[in-house]
Amino acid sequence: MSILSRDEFFSCIHDRMGDDTSDEAIAFIENMSDTYNDLDNRAKGDGVDWEKKYNELNESWKKRYRHRFFNGGTDYVPEEMREEKENNPEDIRIEELFK
Repeated sequence: MSILSRDEFFSCIHDRMGDDTSDEAIAFIENMSDTYNDLDNRAKGDGVDWEKKYNELNESWKKRYRHRFFNGGTDYVPEEMREEKENNPEDIRIEELFK
């Protein structure tokens, strides 16, 4: 089985269908065109740099693990979220109210 280019693929469909203009033939050609275009778009990706995203996530998990290991199991909060967490009134403990 060979892998066909776009032009070869549609040429094979054209050769197979001939001059058939029935509703079934038109629907078949439309389905093949839509399917080919969808597969081509999926193969090209959705514009997201998945390798970069993976590396960032992997680095984040490594930092969390190291922090948990060396700091006795306390939750790791990334630096960019520390200010938000410090200012969150839901996180205030009773002991902190009496300082």
